Amino acid sequence: MHDFDEEENEAQELVDRFKTMQRDGISVFFDSEELEIIIDELMQNMDVQTATEAIDYAIKLYPTDSYFRILKVKKLIVEMRFDEAEKELSYVESEFPPTSESYVQRVMLARVLEKPIDAIGLLNRALDIDPEALDAHFMMAFEYLKLKNVPQAIIYATHALREDPFYDEQLFTFSFLLEENKQYEDGILFYSRLTEEFPMYQGCWFGLGLAYSWNKEYDKAIDAYQFVLSIDENTPTAYYNIANCYFENKQFEQALENYKKAYELDPEDYTSLTCIGDCLAIQDKDEEAKDYYHKALSLNPNYGDAILSVANILKNQGNIGEARAFIEKAVSLNPQSIELLLTALSYYDTDEQVDKLNEFFSTTLGQIENKTDFYYYFTTYCCQNELLSIGCAVLEQHKDDPEITDVIGYYLAALYLLRHNVKTACEYLSNALLINYEGHKDFLQIDPIFETFPEVLELIELYKP
Repeated sequence: MHDFDEEENEAQELVDRFKTMQRDGISVFFDSEELEIIIDELMQNMDVQTATEAIDYAIKLYPTDSYFRILKVKKLIVEMRFDEAEKELSYVESEFPPTSESYVQRVMLARVLEKPIDAIGLLNRALDIDPEALDAHFMMAFEYLKLKNVPQAIIYATHALREDPFYDEQLFTFSFLLEENKQYEDGILFYSRLTEEFPMYQGCWFGLGLAYSWNKEYDKAIDAYQFVLSIDENTPTAYYNIANCYFENKQFEQALENYKKAYELDPEDYTSLTCIGDCLAIQDKDEEAKDYYHKALSLNPNYGDAILSVANILKNQGNIGEARAFIEKAVSLNPQSIELLLTALSYYDTDEQVDKLNEFFSTTLGQIENKTDFYYYFTTYCCQNELLSIGCAVLEQHKDDPEITDVIGYYLAALYLLRHNVKTACEYLSNALLINYEGHKDFLQIDPIFETFPEVLELIELYKP
């Protein structure tokens, strides 16, 4: 612990010296190793502005060292400035000899952009250059999990974790992948082996608990989270996840107890407060439940689950007018929450819903800058939640908005296709392809089923520039 603290102090001293140099305009020499430490410390502290200054300074001071340009690529990816990251990485690849880091960042950039790439081939090249490139080992495990080759994934993940415990904190990225691909049994096998190898690593136990939860093996999930608490009893997320398992098992008293423990350890945790309210509401303790929902909203006034829970209690108590007023106030405070916008419609009669949604839309459009993204997420939500008629009705009302002329046709085409009105969908799609051909890529991502319509594929080919 002493050595770790000493390293932290040395890193902070270097950062302070660099900031002083920048602030006072004085000349201070840093060798390349010191600049690596400075940049790493700044990125860990999310001081992106100073990290940018340090990277630019390092590139200027050491122009023949590609490593600092690779750090610039990593920073740009973190900032989601992907076009700039691509440009910088392409420059590195054309002007410098290949390195393990350049191959790793090429795979990372392709992953975040969801572009097809021979990831395993590139990572093998990285390991040919540096067999101990831990990022390459860790990312190789991810790629083998995608291929459902769990034994190989375990080999690479084990190597990375054995050499650097830091990767335990990154295992959540594997859990996202496994959940998205519904690889529940793979997740159980993968994390079971890792917990055997690294019984004191919390991330391994969290991953195992999640995998059991996806597979609805809640008692086993609870056991996994209990191991997290045996490592550190002050881990609020473990109590929260245990509570979720008890809730799924309809053991509401045990769930309530663990949600409260999670909240005690993290007084800013509005999700636990909301879940406490849910446990109480299920036990018909509505007034007590409302108190907890309001406590959650005092921490996060825009938290949709708490808002809807209060409105549901009011509605069930026969106070529909009060419920509507509460929902409308919430929408006015958080107009960009599409889920809240559309869930709010259930508080209105069918013949009122479209007019009310248009009213909500007007509130939202007056407060946002990027209308295109908002309409895209609205359309996607409607498609995924079978709100096709309402989606069409609202978008038809707004299709003449000049700010979305280049995309609105795609969104209407998506909704009409899922309503099986292929003729109308193709009319909108034709116009959209003519105005903005590249937009068809986002259109196809709304629902994979669109690529099964021969009419859609024919139009995309017909309008190809």
